[in-house]
Amino acid sequence: MGFALGCLVTAATLWRLTLSAARKAAGSAARAEAAALSAARSDAAPVTTVAATPAAAPVPATAPAVAVAKPAVAEAVVVVVAKPNAAKHTTAKPTPRVEAAGPAPTPPRPRSTTDSAPAPVLPPAEDGLPRLRPASGPSDKRGPVPRRQAGERFHFSGRCGEREAEYEFPIEWPEGAITVAQIEVSTKGYLSIRPMTRTLDRVESHSSLIYLSSSDKRKGVRTVLTHDFTHLLVDSRGIGEWSVRLYGSDEIDELTGTVEGYGSTVLAVRQNLPVSCVIHVKSSSWSAEFICACGRIPESFGRCGCPIPPGVPSSPPLGAWESGEAMRTLLFPRAGVLKVRTSEPSDPWRLEVRPYAGKPKTR
Repeated sequence: MGFALGCLVTAATLWRLTLSAARKAAGSAARAEAAALSAARSDAAPVTTVAATPAAAPVPATAPAVAVAKPAVAEAVVVVVAKPNAAKHTTAKPTPRVEAAGPAPTPPRPRSTTDSAPAPVLPPAEDGLPRLRPASGPSDKRGPVPRRQAGERFHFSGRCGEREAEYEFPIEWPEGAITVAQIEVSTKGYLSIRPMTRTLDRVESHSSLIYLSSSDKRKGVRTVLTHDFTHLLVDSRGIGEWSVRLYGSDEIDELTGTVEGYGSTVLAVRQNLPVSCVIHVKSSSWSAEFICACGRIPESFGRCGCPIPPGVPSSPPLGAWESGEAMRTLLFPRAGVLKVRTSEPSDPWRLEVRPYAGKPKTR
């Protein structure tokens, strides 16, 4: 009996000790769980959702300047605090990633014609071959026909009436055997000026220096008069005006080196030594003639009385008569003038004077 009572007391004591230990363990666990819950609340209370800002994509240097749309929220991270269950925490899975909406792609810029088609390749302006430059502007813009002033010498002018008429007058020459004539005319009908030879033993009409019909209305020319001519004849029909101004050979430009120009002209050759002249002209019909300083026309050069310089052929090439574009070389044995005639005032030419090398030696 006593033994049984002792066992019962011992069992009761052990049960109390076990219950006390269990209560202490439970209290510790409760305190730990409360502390964990408090810490979780303090971490989660300030922010419940966080919007992630995506990194800006690099923009190419050549991208067009366009307005950039504001990006949408790229990603949301949600923190969920689970209720305490035996000191175990559960974290919800994050929501699926949402990509930011970028700007719409810019369509390609339409290529312009200058982009898609290459520029035409032009031939080089200078390729080493002889070429003439076209006239860069109007070269026959003329004012009114000049009229002779009182006391003015070597200038002849007049007016024509409606009826057909001829007017002939003697030439008063400036000093020198060669004279350059600047002729200007205008008409509503027909008008021409031609040189005449009228002496006691000789009468001859020469080719017209200028011819003008109503379709032209205004025209001018520079040419050469020699002492083979004695008079000028004006032939007209209809109202018009005319002017002939004479210059000595020392009053005109000299041909030296290389000279370029347009239309008919006269240049002085003042070197009294033989020279070669390369003549390049482009015109539907053109001519170039050398006239000796003695005033004789090329056809009678052999009878002008001037001696032929040594080393020069007895019949040197003194003129050229061509059509279209051509290049010829003439020989000027002595001083004189070169007369160039073209079909149009804008027809180009180039003249180059070179020393005469003489005849090539033959073996």
